Amino acid sequence: MKTYNIIIASLLALLGFASSCITRTEYGTPSAKFIVKGKVQSIGSNEAVENIRVIMKGDTANTDTEGKYQVIDNLGFPSSQTYSIQFQDIDEALNGEFENLDTIVEFKNPVFTNGDGDWYSGETSKELDIKLKPK
Repeated sequence: MKTYNIIIASLLALLGFASSCITRTEYGTPSAKFIVKGKVQSIGSNEAVENIRVIMKGDTANTDTEGKYQVIDNLGFPSSQTYSIQFQDIDEALNGEFENLDTIVEFKNPVFTNGDGDWYSGETSKELDIKLKPK
């Protein structure tokens, strides 16, 4: 009986050790960075509009003096994505009054760059130039 116990214990130890060395388990979620950037201009004059608030899924930016902006989703899933983007005139008469605009940006079959080969797939970007209508 003692001999059988030694044999069984040895086989179980060998199997346990062998199975732990074969596979590597990783836990995590794939992610990617989605960047939307562009320029905001007035429909009538094509002049750059500054101080327009741009909101996209947790990121907010204001346009600069040239009307340029950039918003980022740092934790997007690396597949096709659709983002809702809001453009809001926050300073009213200071730069002229403009109507707010809600639009969407679609990333279909995006190509990612600068990934780490593991969970981070990299980044992708789109240009979105907007023309706002004066009030």
